[in-house]
Amino acid sequence: MRQRRLPPCLAAAILTATALAVLLLCASPGALLAWPSTTRSPPSPPPAARLEWGPTRPPSFAYWISGTRNDSHRALRLLRAVYHPRNRYLLHLDAGAGDDERAAMAEAVRRDPAWREFRNIDVVGEGYAVDRAGSSALAAALHGAAVLLKVGPHWDWFVTLSAADYPLVTQDDLLYAFSSLPRDLNFVDHTSDLGWKQ
Repeated sequence: MRQRRLPPCLAAAILTATALAVLLLCASPGALLAWPSTTRSPPSPPPAARLEWGPTRPPSFAYWISGTRNDSHRALRLLRAVYHPRNRYLLHLDAGAGDDERAAMAEAVRRDPAWREFRNIDVVGEGYAVDRAGSSALAAALHGAAVLLKVGPHWDWFVTLSAADYPLVTQDDLLYAFSSLPRDLNFVDHTSDLGWKQ
């Protein structure tokens, strides 16, 4: 009898998920970040209005901004365009970028006074291989979501962006549009209920 094997894409997905689970269970978030916002001595507490979270407050987003070699300037340009103090940001350059480019991006984040005040931006310290057409891009985004949950759990929606993206609306307009939506709304589940397919 012929022995059955897993299809290569399923085997790769299982291997990626296992590696991601091991990475998340074994590593603290500070070990994964080149410039974690949480490693230095805690800043003086911001005004109370900035600490308020919940259904009666404006929503907040967690952004995963990824890029590759020579994308650090575009990632920073995108970060400036989507930046809002209520949101959380994680910047990642894949293995195509060098350590010096990641360090320069972390230094640029560290130097900006507004970003330094709110400490809501982190930079992943080590890039890993990401094939934009394969499952590794999804694994990277899931890893980013897990790290964002560990370093700052006060956000309502997760947004993945590439350094090549650029926003069409301001963050204030986006926050206003999402403020009337229920916080537990999942757009993956929401958009799959099309009605006419039944």
